[in-house]
Amino acid sequence: MKAVIFNSGLGKRMGELTAHNHKSMVHLQNHEAIFERQLRLLHDCGIDEFVVTVGPFKKQLIQASKAPHLAGCRFTFVENPLYDKTNYIYSMYLAREFIAGDILLMHGDLVFDKALVKAVLQSPFPSLGCVNRKKALPEKDFKARIADGCIREVSVSIFDENCFAFQPFYKLRAADTAAWVAQVETFIAAGKDQCYAENAMNEIFPRLSVREFDYSGYYVDEVDTADDLARVSSEIRRFDFAEQECYNGIANVREIMNQYGLKKAFVVCGVPKPLLDGVFDADFEIFDRFTPNPHYEEVCEGVRLFRESGCDCIVSIGGGSTIDVAKCIKLYAAMDESVPYIDQAHVFSPVRHIAIPSTAGTGSESTRYAVIYYEGKKQSVTDDSLLPDAAVLDASLLGGLPVYHKKATMLDALCHCCESMWSLHADEQSQKYAEAALRKILAHYRAYLDGGTDAAGEILLAANLAGKAINISQTTAAHAMCYKLTSVFGIAHGHAAALCLPEVWKYIAAHSSECRDPRGPAHLRAALDRISDCFGCAVPEQAVAGFIELFGELALQPVRCGDGETIHLLATSVNRQRLDNCPVSLTTGVIEEMYRRILRA
Repeated sequence: MKAVIFNSGLGKRMGELTAHNHKSMVHLQNHEAIFERQLRLLHDCGIDEFVVTVGPFKKQLIQASKAPHLAGCRFTFVENPLYDKTNYIYSMYLAREFIAGDILLMHGDLVFDKALVKAVLQSPFPSLGCVNRKKALPEKDFKARIADGCIREVSVSIFDENCFAFQPFYKLRAADTAAWVAQVETFIAAGKDQCYAENAMNEIFPRLSVREFDYSGYYVDEVDTADDLARVSSEIRRFDFAEQECYNGIANVREIMNQYGLKKAFVVCGVPKPLLDGVFDADFEIFDRFTPNPHYEEVCEGVRLFRESGCDCIVSIGGGSTIDVAKCIKLYAAMDESVPYIDQAHVFSPVRHIAIPSTAGTGSESTRYAVIYYEGKKQSVTDDSLLPDAAVLDASLLGGLPVYHKKATMLDALCHCCESMWSLHADEQSQKYAEAALRKILAHYRAYLDGGTDAAGEILLAANLAGKAINISQTTAAHAMCYKLTSVFGIAHGHAAALCLPEVWKYIAAHSSECRDPRGPAHLRAALDRISDCFGCAVPEQAVAGFIELFGELALQPVRCGDGETIHLLATSVNRQRLDNCPVSLTTGVIEEMYRRILRA
């Protein structure tokens, strides 16, 4: 099956965004152009032949098709010299000799998720178009008239009861493709080149069987304006987050690589090398020259070696820092090596990254965050393209962890759950992830710490779900306060976060009426109640007490400090970005009082 993409429009309604760019080459929030995204997802789903009509900025589209990960794909570009005087029916006419057989046909301004492509390809119906009965009818965009489950008409000007929102993303069998092309030829012969190609299709829809495909559970929308671009960028990223593939067992690495057509892995390794035995079929390169708190220069060395290695993907195996190094290597590998990476604007990196955590805590394998150190200072790197393409969970990798490390990482995941639930950026999906993770942790942490294999798998999955939660919601005040504690007192990150969590939790519960979340105090109290229910408690105060009891059960080394200067340093070093996610405002004075109680000053 081939894909036919109509990319001949001017993009007049997008202003400066298309002054020097093709409409389909404007960038989404992850820095990837719409056309680049289309090609990547279609290729991921097995499409390797493309027919693309072009108008202005032809060279941009051709250059996009030459990306290394599209090697082996076949492209036919058909130029419409009258792109500014005709509608896309004329582009279809010019490309008619190449539009044959079973096809996917779409407009070049469509943004869609991979699951939609898979579902369309797997549908038993040989011909279909994308319809959404739940969406309000758009005023100016396509609607489809439906009868007996089949499309009978597509137009911008129909608003009857049997008409529904429609997007020009079709799967067509060869006979229906030929019928549409023939009707387009008839229209062009009659001088009708100012209308949509759907006007020609409307003449023959009644005698075809083009079924409606309900895309209400998927995502497909067009980008016509700058406002569309901002909205669609925001909406599609949630689908991309949710579609990250997650596998159980390290043996799946070879299957994942084969699925993407990958040949040689650059392995960013934070575990003993014998654990890699039998994981890879072919040659691979190992990079392990980085410290537990990785430095920018170490990442740069990783980028250099990756470029020289001939590897076509990255596989990270280790804790959160190892995965963070791999994320930054992926990000920087797409940048200009003649300029410090840290100073450059981020660009989309198509390098595949398979992340395999050897700890159960950070959830880094499923987040868009990384941390490195630059000139001695901690640098948070955040970008949607940092999200690994696949996560592989294998509980056997947790077996050698020291007990303190197991406790601290488990506490980190637990804090992620609570903070994600009340975060200003929380939504129903992130809260579902967080709640599921919290229930797993509370049910299995004792058996996990006692060495239970099944429990280890549950905690690993819980940490992953908590990572998925904060990938949407971000963390809040407890994490904002814990970073400096970690460096000043030399304790693990999760240990520090767990010290801060009760004080933040109590303060939020006591001041819920002062909630800054636009959804209001009731929304915040509902989130707190969901957390309490996970702890088997009726009110937040009881749940906090339950957490304190759990923390005491772990018997971690206490941290004490009565030095006012140190407490002031801690309070003034709080991470503002994380603090701003908190649903209740915390002043420096309030935070100082919290630190005094935390440190028993």
